[in-house]
Amino acid sequence: MPLAGQVVGEGVRLVRPLGRGSHSVVYFAVGPDGQPCAVKIFDPHFASHAVREYGNGTALDHPRLMRVLAPVRVSDQPGLIVTLARGRVLFGRYTRRPALTFERRAFLLTLAHLLDALGYLHARGLVHRDVKPENILVEPDGSATLVDFDLSGPNREIFATPTRLGTAAFQSPEAARGEALGPESDLYSAGVLLGWGLHGALSGPDVPPPPLPDPLDPLLAALTEPDRTRRLASAAEAKETLLRLAGLPY
Repeated sequence: MPLAGQVVGEGVRLVRPLGRGSHSVVYFAVGPDGQPCAVKIFDPHFASHAVREYGNGTALDHPRLMRVLAPVRVSDQPGLIVTLARGRVLFGRYTRRPALTFERRAFLLTLAHLLDALGYLHARGLVHRDVKPENILVEPDGSATLVDFDLSGPNREIFATPTRLGTAAFQSPEAARGEALGPESDLYSAGVLLGWGLHGALSGPDVPPPPLPDPLDPLLAALTEPDRTRRLASAAEAKETLLRLAGLPY
């Protein structure tokens, strides 16, 4: 049955779909006070993801992170009321590529905001584990919000069997091996996005190197170091390095 128009929770009205992922669909909604919000509705098979996201996100409060407000049921499906992250997904926002060539200041702000969000998560013992363009909403000026915590979890969380978490194109080598993940794995994914901003394409054997070196090349190497023990593991240090190499104040 159509979900638009339904009222869930404490008077939150679903208005229209905003997007769909592998586990859920997100609706634009309006609260009883008239304020916009979003409702993330999970496929019943992924009810455990709703529980995990609520547990991970309910205590988080940072301007560069989506806030998880309350659990709800929507037509017998598990859901979450969350703050509305404005903007477009990262790849949709930066259509002129490479982004660091055509919109350098805006893309640097996006990366800085992403690193701010990751630093906040990591300081609280959490790892996002699915940093990718679809989970980063970017506004016209480059301001960014990191969303979706249904794959997030404690630093170095161990599962009963090796579990590959994240999205293949943005996974760290250790994530692809199913190892327990720490902050350096999120930063590897941020490095992949930095590489995309520099090259205009994801890394791989068919991606040509940029014609000229860029001041951010050393940071790219530090973030995408295959050996996790040698990789840059501090989001705050990564942000400071980003802005210093870019010649911006921090």
